[in-house]
Amino acid sequence: MAPGTHRDAPARRILLAGGGSAGHVFPALAVVRALEYRLPGLDFQWLGSDRIESTLVPAAGIPFQRIDIRFAYRALNLRNLTYFRQHVMPILLGRPFLQARSMLDGYKPGLVLATGGYVSAPVIWAAMERNVPVVLIEMNDPPGLVNWHFAPRAWRVFVANPDIALGFLGRCAQAKLRLSGYPAMPVSRNRGRVLRELGIEPDRRLLVAMGGSLGATPIHRTVASFIRRAAESPDPHWNKLSVLHVAGERMQLLQSSVDGSQLPERPVQYRQVGFLDDSASVMAAADFYIGRSGAATVAELIQAGIPSFLIPDTQHKDRQQFGNAAQLVRRGLGHVSPNANPDGLEIISWLEHVWDRPRQSPPDPAPASLIAEELMTLWQ
Repeated sequence: MAPGTHRDAPARRILLAGGGSAGHVFPALAVVRALEYRLPGLDFQWLGSDRIESTLVPAAGIPFQRIDIRFAYRALNLRNLTYFRQHVMPILLGRPFLQARSMLDGYKPGLVLATGGYVSAPVIWAAMERNVPVVLIEMNDPPGLVNWHFAPRAWRVFVANPDIALGFLGRCAQAKLRLSGYPAMPVSRNRGRVLRELGIEPDRRLLVAMGGSLGATPIHRTVASFIRRAAESPDPHWNKLSVLHVAGERMQLLQSSVDGSQLPERPVQYRQVGFLDDSASVMAAADFYIGRSGAATVAELIQAGIPSFLIPDTQHKDRQQFGNAAQLVRRGLGHVSPNANPDGLEIISWLEHVWDRPRQSPPDPAPASLIAEELMTLWQ
């Protein structure tokens, strides 16, 4: 099939690509919801890996197809030889790229919307080979490698803040960059319903503690330390606080780090849950947040407008979570801990400082709406 053939294909099909973490999934889902509201009749399909997107996307009602690709940064040595043979060699031999091209030719989209992550690379490549317009959404600071690489040939590049836009300086035409803000999923449940379904006492403040979509041991230990420290404190605030401790996909990691049965039952009410299917509504119902600063979490915190105690992930060499956290600090919503493993006393000091801080209003218009409005020009 010659390049450009898809120009005559049904235009109201959008192929989505991205994954590996919630930050590469929820922004696109938010834009999908905004588009569905404005332009009924659009058709969507998602190409991704077998990681978190393989469960989140079908749960959102979007058809999902898997590309055989798995990648993680590992040293090339004998211990990792099996990993490289099973997962890296197929990439080098081009199998994921052939799969993406075949899937794209079968679906014939009028637009490809990609949020980054290594799984999106074959899809973007196939779309550009077929002259299908590509839109990129970048929410990390600095920009992710895949979006940065393909930005010169993209139709539009939506960035969450001006610092991210600077990361594309000299890489792509400034005319194609759009400052959108951080798209977040819409809130679908009110506070009363959220608290009732979670078993949280309605007259308490709610603190959500979360280590990202996969969970994080330092977050879990910090929360346990805070619960114990609060039990030793005479401060009456803690009689009015509930902690919702979110494990993410790896509940066993939380349970191995924190034995909930060994934590004091009072004064803080403590609850453990697994992955949040509707984290946007839970964040909107919360009063405080402790945890990582991934892109999807930052989007939900800005939408909720609540104070956040941030413990960015130090394992990533690009330090994206530090860049993300800086955006919350600038908005008056974030405090970045100087410690990778904060003690509970640090949480107590922070909570005492922000206890009566008013909630900020969400962005208006919503970032997902801004992106949707721009995309609709393709069909007008």
